[in-house]
Amino acid sequence: MSKKTKSPEAVGAKEVFGVTALSTNNGLAAIFMSAMFMTFMTDYAGLGAMGATLATTLLLAARIIDAVDDPIQGFIMDRGKAGKYGKYKPFFLLSLFMTTIGVIMLYALPSGITGKPVVVAVWVIFFYFVYDIGASFYNQNLLFRTMTNDPEQRAKLLVGPRLWVMVLGMFGSAMAAIAVSIQAVVGSYKTAYMLLAAGAMTISFIISVTGWFLVKEKHVVEQEEDEKVKISDFFELIKTNKPMMINFYKCIFTGFIWTFLFAAPVYYVKWAYCADLTTGAVNMNLFATYSLIVSMMMLLPLLAGTIVAGPMLKAFKGDFVRMHRFDFILQGACGLLMFLAQVTGILRRSPAIFFVIMFLMAMAIGIDFIPGSSLSMEIMDYTIYSTGKDRSALTGVLEKFLEKAQSAVSSALVGSILIAIGYQVDSVTGDYVGELSKMPTMLNWMIVIMGLIPAIMAVIGILILRKYPIDQKLRKEIQEYIQQHQSKKADM
Repeated sequence: MSKKTKSPEAVGAKEVFGVTALSTNNGLAAIFMSAMFMTFMTDYAGLGAMGATLATTLLLAARIIDAVDDPIQGFIMDRGKAGKYGKYKPFFLLSLFMTTIGVIMLYALPSGITGKPVVVAVWVIFFYFVYDIGASFYNQNLLFRTMTNDPEQRAKLLVGPRLWVMVLGMFGSAMAAIAVSIQAVVGSYKTAYMLLAAGAMTISFIISVTGWFLVKEKHVVEQEEDEKVKISDFFELIKTNKPMMINFYKCIFTGFIWTFLFAAPVYYVKWAYCADLTTGAVNMNLFATYSLIVSMMMLLPLLAGTIVAGPMLKAFKGDFVRMHRFDFILQGACGLLMFLAQVTGILRRSPAIFFVIMFLMAMAIGIDFIPGSSLSMEIMDYTIYSTGKDRSALTGVLEKFLEKAQSAVSSALVGSILIAIGYQVDSVTGDYVGELSKMPTMLNWMIVIMGLIPAIMAVIGILILRKYPIDQKLRKEIQEYIQQHQSKKADM
């Protein structure tokens, strides 16, 4: 009986473990820099009303700069020369250093400068951009595309990091409880969050560097001298690459479903279920427990959704675009249900209903990860197929920019609501010291952000995705072209 030959495109346990470990730092940094960063700035940094204003302004301004910066970073990555560690891998190592330093220093805001607005602004802006530029260099779909040409093997690479980031999210869901425990020792929530960020990011850096050494790029397309990457290539892609632009238009709307769902639950849970709105007093132990529960209701279904996505894709006969549209229907329905529950008053009276709706919505989002990521990598393949040139980093620039922009906009929108009501929290006790009569209005707007807006975005995304031009027939042609192209390179 002959021994079965292993496919050269197959990825083994080492590669799967490597990309999974590599994702640790980026995944944890994203937890610290999403809703948690806004909460730190508004509630625990000791900045008072300035915290919400500075964080909101910074997040919006950063996205404007990203519009210029991200294409430049994509250009730099595509121009990279293949060396001992590959073409794109060195940029992932740079990303690890920058995100670690940026996050730690943002949470280590010195108490001595909190009374000096200009100094605080310079500190926060500088280290935020250290983090932000580092995060832009981390594009795992770009790395996965160079590791294998087999779509099924790419899906295999996607699952490990996704599940691991979900596990990290469970750690993130416990951060409020961990911060409460640290505060009991050090006497300050500001110091507690600083120690938490420094310890977590240092450990994640070590784990990610270990994973970095275990992954290898196999399919790097060397550019001819007369085909060097130019900034103008990015604008050419915008004009000629229809799949890329349809995906971009779709992501403009659907990307907000995830970010809006994550932007406001901490505030809603804290003030809807854990606070006495006649006095402003907060039961911090209950808040820590509910924060853990709400995060688990989001993260466990994301984890489960990723696991069942593979079998579901088979049920859709490998058509991840059709599966993508189906997932948006589920997400939109859950968002509308949450909004209606708030309007009728049911949501305020029952934390259980809030948790269940979030579970269902997160489950739909978790299922969508595989088809959404498969679509992004297919567009990279299509660029090579249609132009004969590898512009993978530039192809992913718009989507990467949108991810950061939407996260910032969702946090900034929450920040704008907080600014409008004069949101003020005692950084030592966590109790509310602002105008309590405005809190019910704030809670209503939080559910508009988490429920109604995502429902509208899902409907728009479904309509746009109907225009996506790659069908199963063209998909097969692209895969055959990529295999032939790469095999020729491999034989050289």
